[in-house]
Amino acid sequence: MKNETDNLLARYFGGSASDNDMLELEQWISRAPENQMEFDRMTSLYEKLGGLEVTIPSLNTETAKLKFKAYISAQKNKQVGPSLEIRRNPFYKTRLFQAASITLFFMLSFSVWKIYLSNHEIVLAAQQVGKQEILKDQTQVDLSRNSKISYSSGYSKNNKIIKLEGEAHFKVGHTGIGKLQVIANETFIEDIGTVFDVTAYPDSNYISVKVREGQVHFYTKDNKGLVLNSTETGVYNKQTKTFKVLAQKLDKQAAGSMHVDFQAMVLKDAIDIISNAYKVNIKLADKSIGIRKITVNFDGEDVNVVLQIIAQTLELKLEKNDNGYVLSSKKIKS
Repeated sequence: MKNETDNLLARYFGGSASDNDMLELEQWISRAPENQMEFDRMTSLYEKLGGLEVTIPSLNTETAKLKFKAYISAQKNKQVGPSLEIRRNPFYKTRLFQAASITLFFMLSFSVWKIYLSNHEIVLAAQQVGKQEILKDQTQVDLSRNSKISYSSGYSKNNKIIKLEGEAHFKVGHTGIGKLQVIANETFIEDIGTVFDVTAYPDSNYISVKVREGQVHFYTKDNKGLVLNSTETGVYNKQTKTFKVLAQKLDKQAAGSMHVDFQAMVLKDAIDIISNAYKVNIKLADKSIGIRKITVNFDGEDVNVVLQIIAQTLELKLEKNDNGYVLSSKKIKS
């Protein structure tokens, strides 16, 4: 009989009890006070599992408790003695505890493993050489060197959230669930069907988004931000908490001039902005100089003056050819 009860409780707490098992368990609980106490103790043990996804069937304990109370009342009317004597069987309790412990172990192990598989973080980092990755939703990510992205292993099943540090080019895929959202520091870049670049180095005062195709929504939780269209570049200033669309900074009265401050902006982004503003081709001979920071103010100067100022500030060499301009590192004299 004890083995049958052990098995009954193990099936119940293991989540495999049948309808007949449930009825039998209610009857067992109502049969004696120690049965009720033992069931309550075992239930409390399971509740200590906390937030794990453990599913056990719902037992109609109210019916059992009513029968149990009736039993207690009958015992009092018979005046059996000043108190009820609860018999304990160490062997029985040991067997029951062992059965419950084994069940708990497997349930706990399965739940922890399931949580790990569904929630662990995947990190893709580029050190000295850039990397390319195609994600589960067919989004292509071209990661620049000294940059990294991270995302959940459940990416595209529950959401499409990517955290970025550094610089990356995104060509958005459209399978899976949800819209692509890139988190860069305190900003959010939400895809509306696009190809776009994001630059968000931790030590820069700016986060920039350049849209090559389609649209993106560029914002923070406290600022609705901007909707950027194709060929537009938006910049967020971490210090002032403000957004700007730099493509709209052209002086309408003097075509080919620009009014903007660059405060610790990555040179690559500054060159992109200048190229778009002045409609000229500007190349960086060495990609390594593209991550240098530039702090300078322009107020309608000619493009030649703008590039000369940048070259002097960063100690670069400026050359002009039939295709446009080239910035390169100065050769060190021996």
